[in-house]
Amino acid sequence: MLSEDEYLKKYGLKRNPFDKISAESMTADEIVKMHVVTAADKKIASNLSTILNGGSATVALIGEYGSGKSIRASSIIETLKRKDALIFYTKLPGGTPGIVTYALFESVCIPLMNKDVPEDLRKAAEDLWENYREIASMPEAKFKPYEAGKDLAKLFKKIAEHDIISGLVIDEFEEIIEASIQREIRKTFEILREYLSHAVGISGHITVICSTPNAWASLKEIHPAVATRIHVEIVFKPVSDKIAIEITKKRLEAFRPTKPGSLDPFDEDVIKKVNKEYATGNPRMLLLVLRSILDVAAQNKATKVDFESVEGGVEFAREKLKDAQSERIKQILTPKMRDILELIISEKGGGPIVGTALSDELGMDQGNLSRYLNQMVALNFLNKNRDGRIVTFEIKPELKLIFAEELGLIADSAKE
Repeated sequence: MLSEDEYLKKYGLKRNPFDKISAESMTADEIVKMHVVTAADKKIASNLSTILNGGSATVALIGEYGSGKSIRASSIIETLKRKDALIFYTKLPGGTPGIVTYALFESVCIPLMNKDVPEDLRKAAEDLWENYREIASMPEAKFKPYEAGKDLAKLFKKIAEHDIISGLVIDEFEEIIEASIQREIRKTFEILREYLSHAVGISGHITVICSTPNAWASLKEIHPAVATRIHVEIVFKPVSDKIAIEITKKRLEAFRPTKPGSLDPFDEDVIKKVNKEYATGNPRMLLLVLRSILDVAAQNKATKVDFESVEGGVEFAREKLKDAQSERIKQILTPKMRDILELIISEKGGGPIVGTALSDELGMDQGNLSRYLNQMVALNFLNKNRDGRIVTFEIKPELKLIFAEELGLIADSAKE
């Protein structure tokens, strides 16, 4: 990695403009400065306008990891804060309904108890926290999810009575799916169902849920009544080459204001190649790969990023990403699921594969294999596609970049 001075000297940049990728690593000003407006943003703006004018909204932001959901969630929070709104943010953990309920009330009650708000609001938050602070250790038989959801909505209704705009942002919704057993997931969804049912019509209130497509599909399958209470689903599609170029320009300009609109040291053909062949339209993957490409180009003392720098940067990015993804595979997947995934990657070219055919090859009961495959879909390792009665599975596009060598996508000459 180069120092900030070396980047400044080589390309006129304060540092590598692709270093900060997640919403958590960026300031609100940086998010605004580097944001590229898409059709999804216009839909979000329309719903924000609705609640600012006294209406209510429930919105689901649905996209793959790195598609920009969390960035938009952060923008919503900052926009509402500028309107003196009481906006609360949480990442719901997986686990028992009690653990999830604790996280919900902690994310709302604790901040409200510490804000300069009317006394009755503070008292309501204190009373709810007193009721729910021990919920995670409560015996399951005594747990009533419908009451928890109703109580949470009542708190937001009380906020609305003071003509204060409010919001609840639930990020990384897929964690509920990933870390809970199905029976527990159903109870957790009942909490959300009751909350959403009673939140409808609360003046100046918005609920935002950020989810991967697979987790959202699981919600619709397990508890469709929750999904029907979401007014608007905003799906983040792969970004076009035009948007990818604009994202790159915005990043470069943020750390090199002396050359507004410049792609230097990149050009449009390089960005198009990276977006199409490696990032597959995923903004996070685009930034990760561009970061490594720029590092390699600078180390090679290249004045322009050429295709040789691209190949070197992609390989650099691939190795770093592989370590992180391999660790995630070890932590999340059972040994049997790891074996299935390894077979799909090393012997089936990543798919698509038909589960029935794979069960014969593995000598595994078809029902058990189907359960494992569907779990890996929910965990965001596989995509599931249906064509009539035929169901196929294949690895996610980002895994194709990371495990390109194992998939036979790298020529022998490129590996030498």
